Amino acid sequence: MKRALGFRRSSGPRLALGLAWLWGVTMLPGCGNGSEPVKPAPEASNEGTVWFVVTVPEGTPDTASVYVSGNQPALGNWDGYGLKTSRLPDGTREAAASFETGTRLEFKITRGGWETVEKGPQGEELSNRTHEVQGDDTLRVAVKNWRDWVEGGPRPHTLTGDIRLHRNVTSRYLSRPRDVIVYLPPGYEDETGRRYPVLYMHDGQNLFDEATSFLGIEWGVDETAERLIRDGAIEPLIVVGVYNTADRIAEYTPTADPRYGGGDADDYGRFLAEELKPFVDRTYRTLPDREHTGVAGSSLGGLVSLYFALTRAETFSRIGVLSPSVWWADGDILRRVHDAAKTNTRIWLDVGTAEGSTPQESQRTVEGARALRDALIARGWTLADDLRYFEDPGAVHNEAAWARRVEPLLRFLFPEGS
Repeated sequence: MKRALGFRRSSGPRLALGLAWLWGVTMLPGCGNGSEPVKPAPEASNEGTVWFVVTVPEGTPDTASVYVSGNQPALGNWDGYGLKTSRLPDGTREAAASFETGTRLEFKITRGGWETVEKGPQGEELSNRTHEVQGDDTLRVAVKNWRDWVEGGPRPHTLTGDIRLHRNVTSRYLSRPRDVIVYLPPGYEDETGRRYPVLYMHDGQNLFDEATSFLGIEWGVDETAERLIRDGAIEPLIVVGVYNTADRIAEYTPTADPRYGGGDADDYGRFLAEELKPFVDRTYRTLPDREHTGVAGSSLGGLVSLYFALTRAETFSRIGVLSPSVWWADGDILRRVHDAAKTNTRIWLDVGTAEGSTPQESQRTVEGARALRDALIARGWTLADDLRYFEDPGAVHNEAAWARRVEPLLRFLFPEGS
């Protein structure tokens, strides 16, 4: 049964603290039996299957879900979940995934989300586990402790400015509720006759607050927007951060990938345009027309933002596309741009030059972004006019890199006087 939209406004005083993914999941059932390996196929394979064999600390509930979360699509692209293991009778957890040979894996073990990531025996932070795939292999991992077992409390909040939180927002189109966090510009409470443009951003828990962000690294959208608005560098705007859920991969992808599934972006778009935006427009003093409404995100969030530029141009005209997953479904987004009519949208597109786990993968990622740029130009977008393309030298695929690009993104999409 579809559920009705259910917004709940935050109660109590507003926060004015001023304090100082991915992609996809590949699962194979845990079925190791200790038998001798079969002979290799006559033709050498360019893939290797890696079995993760995880021993968890005593006291971990038998019913606890255990995940391998890391830097590859099959590991969830650091979403805190990734590859789910199966529990064996002795309590060991196992799972397997295939990777291209030469791929450098980086990963950690969680019980679902970074608040339950593995820790050292005394509660110390651990470096990422690493492995270079050379062929079929078994990685044996012993978890000594969990973050929620050893930390005395949650990370401190680092919110700046006027922040409002709406918890457990539901939708008739999506199966899971999610929190929505709203940044209001300086002067919002005083200039009661003024209305503001709005930027909707995916992965909302990573935008403003170390307490909720991936590995405690936030984008600093609140601090950057506050500074640029006060300096007169951009027009004052409202930023709406939409938290992701365990359905992130499906919601942020316009079509299914043969290996990773997905394909529910149209339902997510209906939630944003037909449910969330009307609520925001009723609750806050917005400029609700398309000319003053934008959408932005990174990775799969960048992919879905560009998809909305093509399919929801009646709602969004300012588009932020950071490190888009152009590879998804064998470059499906390139075909969509090629077949689409030019829309009156302003697009920021960027990529880091070191976003892959190998130099070859990084090069392919950059080539994908360039192909997307060229496809947009071929359809009528013009560089330095309604399209800005930026390659960030040495930047990897993570929150810290995207945080550094928030300022130029905001300057391009919401310049003063626009």
